[in-house]
Amino acid sequence: MNYLLLGPEEGEKNEWLRREKEKVLKEHPDAEIHSFYTGDDDGASVSAVMSQPSLFSSFRYAVIRQYEARSGKDSITDAIISFLKSGQNDAELVIVSAEKSEMKISKEILSRIPKENRLMFWEMFESRKREWIVKAFRDEGFSIDQEGIEEILFSTENNTADMKNLVTSLSLYFHASKPDKRTITADDIEQYAVKTRGEDGYTLFAAIAEGDLEHAILIMKTLEETDSYAAVRAFSIVTQRFRLLENCLIMKSQGASIDTIAKEASYLSPYPAAFTQKGLKAREKTAFSKAMSVYSLEDASRIIGYLGKMDSTIKNTSADMHMLVFTDILYTIIRYKGKETGINAAGNGLDIML
Repeated sequence: MNYLLLGPEEGEKNEWLRREKEKVLKEHPDAEIHSFYTGDDDGASVSAVMSQPSLFSSFRYAVIRQYEARSGKDSITDAIISFLKSGQNDAELVIVSAEKSEMKISKEILSRIPKENRLMFWEMFESRKREWIVKAFRDEGFSIDQEGIEEILFSTENNTADMKNLVTSLSLYFHASKPDKRTITADDIEQYAVKTRGEDGYTLFAAIAEGDLEHAILIMKTLEETDSYAAVRAFSIVTQRFRLLENCLIMKSQGASIDTIAKEASYLSPYPAAFTQKGLKAREKTAFSKAMSVYSLEDASRIIGYLGKMDSTIKNTSADMHMLVFTDILYTIIRYKGKETGINAAGNGLDIML
């Protein structure tokens, strides 16, 4: 059987994939296991594995990840369709995408994967996330207080994969540094962040808040050199921060003080299981205060629209073109406050800084 996994909840998708792999190996102990990444692998790679039976095993199990990153120029969709058309019964293909609907999936793919095998993984509701965090820390031998839970929610993307990574990292850190510790607090998490966190979407936003183009580009370069997808995730955080900045600016226009803004500012998550994120952390007040002096309400709204428009461009850009595209985006945000000029940043001397 073949499957299509959709939606933003990466943690539950990964858990489903783990169980499915175990099931396949139980039924076919000699199965070949393959993983492909859209953007890194092409249709020829998929076809080489899936087009004909294996000489060395009775079954092939393949997962195509990050299918949302496909472009019209690659051949991976054609390879998928060719395999599905072949009707092979000694292989299973799982397509994994962060897309939130089937609208952009080829009809030829959808027609060959039964509806019951097309699974949607929505983001957890806030209450479930809290329960998940408590259980995850309990499994690691810790309890966590309410402020600590808030810090975890604030510090991660909106899926359990990111929360699991942070819970695991924190547990390893405190088991090693404080073996007798049993309760994790918000202060502990902040201490961990200070000692271990490098550049991310929050430090990128802080540079953008300052209007410091050169620093923002250097942060982006660091992210790109560390992990080709770290920069993509960073822009997701920047978009969230601008949504929050927009609300801060609305409150400022109504005469609210920075302390009131820090306490009450909120924005509605764009994810399907929509929830409201509220308030600024103490360490964010300076960045948002500066951002409110650099960007107007009109600027923030325009930049949010621009980042939304550029989201698919970012996800569909090949790794070797990331820095050029990201530099153009930063230039448009910082220099032109989201106004698209058609000017290529690389032609304005910024390539010197790269």
